[in-house]
Amino acid sequence: MMAANGTTSPDSLHVWDTKDNFLVCKLCSEIYTNPKLLPCLHTFCEDCLERFASVDVDIVECPVCRVNHTIPDLGVAGFEDNGFVASLCKTLSASDTDTRDREVPCSVCGDDESGEVLSVSHCIECGDNLCPDCAFAHPRTKFTRGHHVVSLSELLFVKNKGKLDERRKEIDQNFDAEAPKYRAASERSLSKVKGFLETASKKIPSYETSIRKLTESETHKARQRTEVSEQIAETTRRYISAVEEQKRFLLSELETIYEREKLDIDAEKDSLKVDLLRLRSTCDFTEKLLRYGSDLEVIQYQNRLIENLEEVGKLEPRDDIIEGLVGSELLFVTEDADVQYVLQKMGQLETRLKDDTTSLSEPDANSADELDDVDRPILRKDDVDVMRLDSLTKSTDDENDQAERRESMTHAKTTKRLVLDFGNDGEGEGQFLAPEGVLFTSDGDILVLDSIQKSMQVFGQEGEFKSRVKLPVFPRDVVWTREGNLAMTGNMHGQGCVVIMDPEGRELRRFDADGKLEFVHGIAVDSHERFILTDVRKHRVTIHSPEGALVHQFGKYGNDAYSFNKPHYVTVNSRDELIVCDRGNHYVKVYDYQGKFLRKFGGCGNDANNFIYPYGACVLASGDSMDDIVVCDSGHNMVKIFHSDGNFHRYVLTQDDGLMCPKTLALREEHNQLVLTERDRCYVKVYKLED
Repeated sequence: MMAANGTTSPDSLHVWDTKDNFLVCKLCSEIYTNPKLLPCLHTFCEDCLERFASVDVDIVECPVCRVNHTIPDLGVAGFEDNGFVASLCKTLSASDTDTRDREVPCSVCGDDESGEVLSVSHCIECGDNLCPDCAFAHPRTKFTRGHHVVSLSELLFVKNKGKLDERRKEIDQNFDAEAPKYRAASERSLSKVKGFLETASKKIPSYETSIRKLTESETHKARQRTEVSEQIAETTRRYISAVEEQKRFLLSELETIYEREKLDIDAEKDSLKVDLLRLRSTCDFTEKLLRYGSDLEVIQYQNRLIENLEEVGKLEPRDDIIEGLVGSELLFVTEDADVQYVLQKMGQLETRLKDDTTSLSEPDANSADELDDVDRPILRKDDVDVMRLDSLTKSTDDENDQAERRESMTHAKTTKRLVLDFGNDGEGEGQFLAPEGVLFTSDGDILVLDSIQKSMQVFGQEGEFKSRVKLPVFPRDVVWTREGNLAMTGNMHGQGCVVIMDPEGRELRRFDADGKLEFVHGIAVDSHERFILTDVRKHRVTIHSPEGALVHQFGKYGNDAYSFNKPHYVTVNSRDELIVCDRGNHYVKVYDYQGKFLRKFGGCGNDANNFIYPYGACVLASGDSMDDIVVCDSGHNMVKIFHSDGNFHRYVLTQDDGLMCPKTLALREEHNQLVLTERDRCYVKVYKLED
């Protein structure tokens, strides 16, 4: 249909829909000349395809769908002629030769200084013929924005689209007249082709939707990249600022400690110099009097000489003070693992599903005084927790060790042991801020302590919330006593204590060893109902009677057999041996009933028998594995089992099982279950102990 002004009506034009523009070559954007049909059903001018194909290669890639086709022996000319398209193009050319051959000037530019400017395009709405520059600007200007601009070749197709319909009717009429017996076969072929076409066409919307989603995702990810890049830069600035601040603090502390010790040394030196001066003057005066004085003069000064000599004879250097000043060393204590931890704690990149709302918990500032040093978000060496370090810490494994480790880990990697998980960051029912101690009940319920919320929550076997009990202290660890009560370590106002509660959480009694407990953390009960505690600030293990009286204690800060660096958890085996997780030294140490050192195993590293920050531990109580030790290797995101002699046995869980920084654990061996806490992610997880 033509408009009144001689232009083509926009309502009759759909050339901007590429489906209708099938007579224009995708390579030259002109009406096909000698069209060739590739096996993928895409058509191109023979000359265009000849130029597109590589000279030295016998394969040509379709410019549209990128499918490779073998070039025939005759070259590009050997591809099948597209007689259908050629016939259509011939119909168009015959019907409007004038439009194809006539050079049309640009309706906007007209003539410029260099002469007449020829058009290459046509605006459907305006009817203007446009040169390349005007064709680019026309749909972008204020008054013609959105107009449809087509090439003159496309215009030719649209203007004469009716001729193509007439051609089809003419061919069908001739076919009916000359070969009526083929009509039935033709209709069957048409029906069959249309059926396949309908099936294939239905797939197009899903592909278009998928492409749209990917395009939107690409834009979204580009925006995310910018946002994450800014977050990384900001986090880096904050860490640098914090490290610089810590540097200033440490240097200031260094000066303070140095000045204090220097004052102590100077004061002791001054005291010694005064005593030395008095000694020398008294002795010197006495020697000179005896040498040069007369007997009468000696008798005259005798009483005073004896009195002074007796006094200075009693003078002694204060060896205990001097040894304390001389024997102390000013050191800067740090570890490579701590540096790697800070790098990891700075953040990591993760790709998560959009509904994954996993987050990290933040401690309550109001309870900071009751938090373990490792719970505080400070960058000082002794105040940090641990995340995964394998990717940052260099392994010393040789190839054989690595192969053995991979073989040992195969079991954990290829099994799905997770039974259930529950919890998230929050203060509501079923939520946690800092899940610490965990325990199974005889009924299979799970008790979870929250060291920030001062609470104990009870969950059913399916992870459903049952109840919550508010606690009088900031709790850390909990065990069952032989009487069936709960014994829980806790802290309040800088003092530690043990609270004994009935199974419903009602307090029965408590003890604090006359104030000798400072920051108790781990707890275990042996066969004699003695309580074994760890104190992370005093770096000490204490043993108490069933009534709570202090029986024995050992430990100090250090890394020898009887020294610790923040021992967090303790357990006992069937022989009442004390198994202590020496977190800061990356060892598990074993002592006998009386606290005598027996052995240790672990050490910082990436071998199977190494740890990076061992936290919770418990022992297997039955079968051939009795007294084997199960340990949370928090820094490696693993749970491992060691034989009672300290030799590595096997991996139970790894990061491939979804584990991140496990802290505490408990066993329910008769049901093949292990429960553990992931404090940083505010999760509690139950796994199968064995497949």
